[in-house]
Amino acid sequence: MNDLEERLRAALDARAATYEASPTAWTKVQQRAGRRRWAWPVILAALPVALVAVLVPVLLNGGLDRQTVTASPPKPTPVGQALVIDNPAENRPMRLWYATDHKGLLVFCRAVQYAGDAPHTVCGGDVGAQAMKSVGWFEGTTQSVPPRESVLDYGGARLDVATVTAVTKKGTRVAGAVHRPSGAPFKIWTVVFPDTDQVTAYEFTATDGRLLSRVARPFAMPPEAEQGEPAGDATKVAGLSVRPYKTPDRTLIWSLDGRELGLNHSAKELLRNMGGKPMDVDLQVNGGRWFGIARPATAKVELVRKDGKVLRAAVKQDPWKFGVRLFAGEEAVSGDLYLEGFTLVGYDSGGKELWREDHPADKPAWDPHPPIGEVVTIGEAKVWFSQVTLADGRTWDGLCRSLPGKKTTCDAFRPVGAHYARRLPDLGKMAIGVAGTGITQVRAEKSGAKGTIHAPAGAPLKIWTVPYPGGTETFDLRDAEGELGMAIGGEPPSGCSVSPPVGPAATLAGGVTVTYQDDCLIMWQGEQQFTVEMRDFEDATYTYGHEVFAGIAIKGTARVEMVFDDGSRLSAAATTPDPWGLGLTLFSTPATKIEGGHLVIGYDAAGKELWRLD
Repeated sequence: MNDLEERLRAALDARAATYEASPTAWTKVQQRAGRRRWAWPVILAALPVALVAVLVPVLLNGGLDRQTVTASPPKPTPVGQALVIDNPAENRPMRLWYATDHKGLLVFCRAVQYAGDAPHTVCGGDVGAQAMKSVGWFEGTTQSVPPRESVLDYGGARLDVATVTAVTKKGTRVAGAVHRPSGAPFKIWTVVFPDTDQVTAYEFTATDGRLLSRVARPFAMPPEAEQGEPAGDATKVAGLSVRPYKTPDRTLIWSLDGRELGLNHSAKELLRNMGGKPMDVDLQVNGGRWFGIARPATAKVELVRKDGKVLRAAVKQDPWKFGVRLFAGEEAVSGDLYLEGFTLVGYDSGGKELWREDHPADKPAWDPHPPIGEVVTIGEAKVWFSQVTLADGRTWDGLCRSLPGKKTTCDAFRPVGAHYARRLPDLGKMAIGVAGTGITQVRAEKSGAKGTIHAPAGAPLKIWTVPYPGGTETFDLRDAEGELGMAIGGEPPSGCSVSPPVGPAATLAGGVTVTYQDDCLIMWQGEQQFTVEMRDFEDATYTYGHEVFAGIAIKGTARVEMVFDDGSRLSAAATTPDPWGLGLTLFSTPATKIEGGHLVIGYDAAGKELWRLD
């Protein structure tokens, strides 16, 4: 097995490492055989490692004989909600969740949507056995051949895991994210890193920073240096290099500055799909470049974008006499062609149309927060307006954001008027918020930094952003005439979002409802919201006002008192254990706010002081 096969197998092994063989796997491959675009990692994602080792060389040599497989087992039953995150390798959402299979085993499931293709779902492995061996474990990766710029690794973790960090061969560290989907029996972790990094291990830590476990990454991609036996010299097309290799059959490998971009492969001859049917064209898109091979009579290739713009390709006869034409776009493209939709057309030397491929726009397979209006790109983030359902079932407007490998979060708000403005949790080193349609300018008063007003087409409001180094700052938002619309000051808002809560809600005295999600406790009273980020929690925290005295405290707290400077006391004698298994106590009592200094003291059932907040 040569190096290209090794790298193909490594990618397939990583995708299939924990999955059982699907009885319909090869049938589905045959059904997909008529499609012009296919990715190596998709084909064997449902097969175990041992079978992958057999099938990789078989597929490279022309596929299996026809087989008929029946009796597909029932679909696994989901346990808890699915985690929907941004897959940077495909620029599309990806779903990860736990389920119970037909044997009663708890399994890990993933669903991936590839560009220009339908979503693919795979479930398998024994999560219970994995959790017995380690606090965190590897389930899969989006690493592929040819490589993408970014890779997403993911896996499962026990509930005591707070953080995950990838460690590379050079010793650098990449922080990941740990998620707890609603109702899930275990957590799910994700890490995004450049494909050029060689991640060798993962470290899992507890909330207090203790190292719980270090787990080796179960595979490593072999280097790209040797692709196999060359079958001819390299040639250039529109700045891209393409060279044929024997793997052991014909494979054209395209590269730019030494980095692989794509490949055209066939077991017997180029321009035939996996089912052996002839194709007019085999298009590849990667890194903003589009290229491929077409029928030998093709003299001109055009790509027509959704907006009508026509992009032209350089076309060249293959110098190896394989009977194809090579083509590559003369300029790089921005955006995602498959999300936008496009048409690829080939002409002969006389200008007669030979073939045409229509690619309708991909629709995201999983969209829990469908956009209202245009999606705006701010740095690495995608930001858009949507509708958000609150814990009590009400629907508010929301601003949603997604980052590569991160869970999509939405912050809810109730806008009022054309000069309305609100600041939302920061986007990295960028202050961000929403504004009414009358707002046209924004700046930071302290730093003097000018911001940007984004007006997404079809959106109900605008989005404002200002570079933000941290600390206390006031943001000045005005209309076109320079009239002050609103000045927003203070520290940045909590990072807790208003997405569906995990588990049940707790109902307390004074009309207070408490929900838990994303390591945040959110206390609701009517339309008022008080959030507590658990990473900042110590002994207790509370809110006082809006006719209520409510909060959370450490386990064992049986009574909470607020003592005022004049000696008067306000007591919350009824406490409730939290229903989410966090080991906390919830308290609330109706109250009329009294101005002046005070301290808050927590007592156990015997009246012993446990904590105090001055």
